[in-house]
Amino acid sequence: MKPIKRALISVWDKTGVVEFAKELVGFGVEIISTGKTAKALREARIKTIPIQEVTGNPEAFDGRMKTISFKVGAGILYNREKPEDVKEAKELGIKPIDMVVNNLYPFEETIAKPGVSVEEALENIDIGGPTMIRAAAKNLIVVVIDPKDYPKIIQDLKDFGQVPLDRRTYLAAKVFKRMANYDSAIDKFMAEKFLNERVLRLSFRGGKILRYGENPHQKGEFYPDERITNPLAISNFKQLQGKALSFNNYLDIDGALYAISQLGGVSPACVVIKHTNPCGAAINSISIWKAYEKAWQGDPLAAFGSIIAVNRIIYKGMAQKMLDGRFFEVLLAPEVDEKALEVFSQKPNLRILVNPALKNPKPSTQMDIKRVRGGILKQDADTYEVTEKDLKVVTETEPTEDQIQDLLFAWKVCKASKSNTIVLAKDKMLVGSGVGQQSRVKCCKLAVSNARHRTRDAVAASDAFFPFPDGPEVLIKAGVKAIIQPGGSLKDQLTIDFCNKHKITMVFCGVRCFRH
Repeated sequence: MKPIKRALISVWDKTGVVEFAKELVGFGVEIISTGKTAKALREARIKTIPIQEVTGNPEAFDGRMKTISFKVGAGILYNREKPEDVKEAKELGIKPIDMVVNNLYPFEETIAKPGVSVEEALENIDIGGPTMIRAAAKNLIVVVIDPKDYPKIIQDLKDFGQVPLDRRTYLAAKVFKRMANYDSAIDKFMAEKFLNERVLRLSFRGGKILRYGENPHQKGEFYPDERITNPLAISNFKQLQGKALSFNNYLDIDGALYAISQLGGVSPACVVIKHTNPCGAAINSISIWKAYEKAWQGDPLAAFGSIIAVNRIIYKGMAQKMLDGRFFEVLLAPEVDEKALEVFSQKPNLRILVNPALKNPKPSTQMDIKRVRGGILKQDADTYEVTEKDLKVVTETEPTEDQIQDLLFAWKVCKASKSNTIVLAKDKMLVGSGVGQQSRVKCCKLAVSNARHRTRDAVAASDAFFPFPDGPEVLIKAGVKAIIQPGGSLKDQLTIDFCNKHKITMVFCGVRCFRH
């Protein structure tokens, strides 16, 4: 590739473009420019060649026609390595354009504005820009669409006097990535406006192959969603030690992040996850160690080989206690102290992932997508938070303040568990849960069984209404004193009457929290 002699600069986003152009001029590069870009460069005393001197045509139609021309396209596209192309370019009076600097009209930002008109959207569909940058990318001449790449280009010119092939291929790949997203946005807008079609395009890049999938005979891969800016995205975690994450690790980590996000960051909290469900969860107003200890005791048998997430830094003393006769596969924390990390190094296979955002975990607002045979289902994230003001006491017995706090805690754990589910809690600690059962009364029996005689004076949460009093009957016989449920069954009054008969408090929260 020969040194850059002529660059065509025509940008919507003018961040850094004046400084970049000055640097190019210092390397003897001629600048061709258009419209407002040319005006900005001239005001900075940078000499530019007006685009009309290259095309032989004026900029017309309020800027709609600027760069689309045979001479611009040919100057970008002809092959510098083919003698016959070089000869033909000279015969046609085509001068090479060695660099294209362009970023597109802001179509995505335009259609995101409330009440945007079709006319405004159409006006922001770029035509000349995509034509130039696609041509430059195809021919592997220098094409710059991101102001962040300006310093890299200048450094290449300082180091090599030209832009090397590996940089040009990198820049070309960015062009086609950008064009794919740009065209997808236009397609979605036009299809919904004029074809009456709902369009959902998903983009995942940077995939990596996992050891295997959910089972050893299945292949598995992980692809981060490049559009997601969620600070708690798994790809934002830094792995400090341990084996590579497995397919099932990713699933369980997602479950742990969902659960710890329900509990928040106001108080120290810990969740213990097994097969995507909380088998332990606790909040303590003072100590993360106490929160962890209570969470582990929720179901120590199920906790074996689990995923643990905490919302506070882990120090040496806690690390030592965590390894005392206990086995878990993954630890998620906002930070792990260096001395604590030395302790954990005794278990080199233990995967430790850190992310400062865990100090104040918040539920994700990204859309929820589930794959079904022949298609996908899409829904909004369940971001509804049940608070004390949502509770409607439907029984004669009122809940105490401590019961209210436990009921809200139980509801959060219930929300993070797979349906059908019943959660038993006491002193902001999960003491028993029954998840994934087809019958709600079976969930109640399983939760009581898993609680191991800790049900006396506990509270219970149900992710959906009780169709009959049989579920509450199981809970009340076990010693449960307060129940939270959505309500809405045709037989709600039977259940309320049963609770009144046994002097048990029941509150309705008015929303269901199924999680399949």
